[in-house]
Amino acid sequence: MSKHAQDTGSRLDTGAAALWASAFVIGAMIVSQASRLGAGNPAYAGNVSEVGDLTVMTASAGDNEDVLAVLDRRDEILYIYGVEQGRDLTLYQIHRVDELFQEAKGTTRRK
Repeated sequence: MSKHAQDTGSRLDTGAAALWASAFVIGAMIVSQASRLGAGNPAYAGNVSEVGDLTVMTASAGDNEDVLAVLDRRDEILYIYGVEQGRDLTLYQIHRVDELFQEAKGTTRRK
């Protein structure tokens, strides 16, 4: 085998490499843009913090109103508060976590 035949086998074709790189970049751009389509109204949680047996999460409810959810893991109770205009805190609901799961389990069963 000649030396020229050995060199061409290990050489990288720069034109083909540039085309492949461009194809990957264009593919990544398409995936990135497509992920924005049909997203609808995503739910974003605000801040989540844990203190002892409590987990606290905030979320925006729109119209300058926020929701504060407090999960007491010791007593397995979920407290839902509403924060209106950034200053009025009102207790909306109290749920036992085990009852929430039982209700959810019951609504998903088909008869």
